[in-house]
Amino acid sequence: MAKKLIILSLALLWGLILLAQAPPTPPGSPGGGNTPVGGGAAPLVGGIALMVGMAAGYGAMKLYYHFKK
Repeated sequence: MAKKLIILSLALLWGLILLAQAPPTPPGSPGGGNTPVGGGAAPLVGGIALMVGMAAGYGAMKLYYHFKK
């Protein structure tokens, strides 16, 4: 059993190493443009809506199991 667990963990770790990417190239000149620090603008609305929806679902599940007892 321990041997299978070691083999599985090594296989997963090897997969993560193979999927690693090189860092992006730095910009040409500092301050040479109007791009915000850290890259372009990330769309936060979709992520926030997903997080709030998942939190609401988790809370509803907890209430359901609490009142089911």
